[in-house]
Amino acid sequence: MAFIGSLLISAPTGMWPSIINAFNSVGNYAWGIILLTICIKLVMSPLDFFNKKVTRKNAKMQAVLQPEMAKIQKQYGHDKNLYNQKLSELYKKNNFNIMGSCVFMLVNLILTLVIFLTLWGSLNSMANFKIADQYNQLETVYNQTYTETQGTEEEKIISANSAVKIKYDEIKDSWLWIENVWVSETPWTNSIPDFNSYLSMIGNKVEIIEEGEPVLKNFSELTEDQQEEIKANYEKVMNPLRESVNRVNGYLILPILAIGTSLLAQFLMQYRVSKKNKSENAVAQPTNKVLLIVLPLIMGLFTLFYNSVFAIYIITGQIISIITAPIIDLIIDKVEARAEKKKEAKVVVEYSRKK
Repeated sequence: MAFIGSLLISAPTGMWPSIINAFNSVGNYAWGIILLTICIKLVMSPLDFFNKKVTRKNAKMQAVLQPEMAKIQKQYGHDKNLYNQKLSELYKKNNFNIMGSCVFMLVNLILTLVIFLTLWGSLNSMANFKIADQYNQLETVYNQTYTETQGTEEEKIISANSAVKIKYDEIKDSWLWIENVWVSETPWTNSIPDFNSYLSMIGNKVEIIEEGEPVLKNFSELTEDQQEEIKANYEKVMNPLRESVNRVNGYLILPILAIGTSLLAQFLMQYRVSKKNKSENAVAQPTNKVLLIVLPLIMGLFTLFYNSVFAIYIITGQIISIITAPIIDLIIDKVEARAEKKKEAKVVVEYSRKK
């Protein structure tokens, strides 16, 4: 039996891998994902604008109708069907469609979730492929150098390990303090995956030669000797890299930033809503403390257990939201002020005509 050191998984295809690879033309996947996130936010900004505009209009209308809604609640609250009927009549009388007001919010939420989950899945697939491709290249360099080197066994191994290190420095995807963006940025993570992590990334399948033919098998199906041979082959190439100096992949900077920016974004959003309600005497909305805690924790978990590229996407998106949210609010304020002036001018003109 012999293990085939060829690439065991194919490069991911589809919309996101194609787009991410195109943005990688800036020279680095981390900078590319930052640029891609900015573009995604720009494309989504009109929907975000209309969502906030409709939500604010909805809140104002509810504030106007609150006294009548309270009366209906008092008179018909004991009869749910009658209460809903009277409430619908009130909404219809004032041309207020609460379901229509939720459309932008629902579309925005669905698109955001679809982008988040599909991009997360694509980046995980790309991370697995990049790690597998990395090993494939390093194994090839090791074997070629070992074969071509003249000398003792020890000299051949030293020469092969040196060639692998040089090749790794050429092909690794690093960014600022992060040596390998395809694994998580934590102090307990080595930038070079161990054999078990590598095996998990390639789907626990290996390709071996049986009776002169390549056969793809689950690692667990192999005999103990076969498993040991494949593991030894990987560790022969990769362990000298893993054991070299400064292979810690990070210092929890990305997880801390992910939690911090998410917490700040949620806090600022709820603060702006609360302040706006007070200034306009609108119906006060209860602070969603659960959301304030749960969302930052979810973002932190994603950055702790998945690749650094996705963590950079999360942080970049949240920073952009923190910056753009007050700008969008200011634009909506100006649009509403202009509309209010036109309405007042129209009332004055109609009053003048009646006189």
